[in-house]
Amino acid sequence: MQPKGRTRAIRLVAMTALFASTAAFTLAGCSSAGSGTTTITLSGPNQFNADTNSFGPAWDKLVSGFEKDNPDITVKTNVLPIASWAQASAAQLTAGTAPELIFNQTTHTPSQVQSLDSYLNKPNPFIAGNKKWIDALNPKYFGGPGKLGLNAAGNHEWVPFNLVGVAIYYNKSILAKTKIDVSSLSTFAGFVKSCETLKKAGYAPLATDNGPLTHGWEMIAISSTIFNEEVKKLNQFDPTGAPGTANPLAGKSIAKAVLTGELDVSTNPQVTSALKLLKAFNDACATPNWSGVKASGAFSGGTDFQAGKAAMAWGTNFAASNLTSKDFKYGTLAFPTVSKSDSKYASGEAAQFGVSTGGTSYMIPSYIKGKQLSAAVKFLQYVSSPKIQPWLDKTASIPAVTGLKAPPGLSAFTDGRWSTVPVQGQGAALIELPAALSAQNPYEGYVLGETPLETALATFQKNNLTWAREQVTQGKWTEAWAK
Repeated sequence: MQPKGRTRAIRLVAMTALFASTAAFTLAGCSSAGSGTTTITLSGPNQFNADTNSFGPAWDKLVSGFEKDNPDITVKTNVLPIASWAQASAAQLTAGTAPELIFNQTTHTPSQVQSLDSYLNKPNPFIAGNKKWIDALNPKYFGGPGKLGLNAAGNHEWVPFNLVGVAIYYNKSILAKTKIDVSSLSTFAGFVKSCETLKKAGYAPLATDNGPLTHGWEMIAISSTIFNEEVKKLNQFDPTGAPGTANPLAGKSIAKAVLTGELDVSTNPQVTSALKLLKAFNDACATPNWSGVKASGAFSGGTDFQAGKAAMAWGTNFAASNLTSKDFKYGTLAFPTVSKSDSKYASGEAAQFGVSTGGTSYMIPSYIKGKQLSAAVKFLQYVSSPKIQPWLDKTASIPAVTGLKAPPGLSAFTDGRWSTVPVQGQGAALIELPAALSAQNPYEGYVLGETPLETALATFQKNNLTWAREQVTQGKWTEAWAK
């Protein structure tokens, strides 16, 4: 989502379930709540429920626990609306009015936010015996040998509260009524055939809305089955931007491939194949009027899945907490495997998406100083310590801190090939978006049949070029190809 080096890999995941309505925005530089008390505000989209004023009881309890342990700090939370949070938050950051803690997918440059490296290399006071804060975070997803989580300037600028993945939820009762065996959903052709059965029975097969998430997730899954070998040829830089390789692919590698012409999505046959599969899948399975359904609630496609009107829906692991009171049992599954009969470029391997740090992650604007800065850092330390375990349990969150436990029932997210981020990362089929378009669904016109394939491909290539030039500026790259 944001034009920043390695963080491109979490663009579509990090927007996972950004479902909220409306709330007032808070200005930076909060005044003290009382003598000797520092007040800070955390502002971001609601990933957990449809409440317009609160991130939910689990959040409230987390904040109250922090305030109890740190009586000199008061934390306010500010829910931002799904339709405009990204643009508004970026505008506030530019104007110097964003609050102390902002969602890390806010479009920005490295100079606009605090580098946290000096703090991450010191002890976390909320972890007994900790020597370096960064050592407490799971090195498979943040920091570690792969130097994951760096921005284009080579700094860590945000901290993950949790990890996140996506999967397709299904209503067991509906599948039983329509005599659909879950195993038939494991292949692309079988899934599409089952969608036709569900339609005839009066159900929406897969709840879908007009937001950017569903189609983006599907493109990541599809491209992971036909793109991995092609992508390996583009792997030329490590996560810091130095010559080498990275897994997932570094944004700098993609930017170079785009600017040198090595990658041209307007003529790339794998991209064309992936888009055709995306359209076929949605023609067969998406809610018939999906383009008129606004993104809201805990699942893609609004409330149809929770209401029993849709047999399936995309959702993050966070979404599971919204089903505890429903009168039906549910299961989860990965995107179906694309075979050679579906695409001649298919590897035949199961689809990938991956668990990543694209869940709940926050950063601090560079203009936050003094007591506000210290308080904001302390809150980030608190939520990346064992103190966060009760919150993880209540929000169905996968821990980013080593040694903490994931809530039960998340095996579809964390097991097998589906749980591994594909080589190209979580950028769908190497189709990138410049900052100005980062909140849009680039596939909508094509999937609806309103935009011809050739036009869509030309637009994607144009966007890739703009994105790549933004990357050069952000990273201050000076190689000949970057000029």
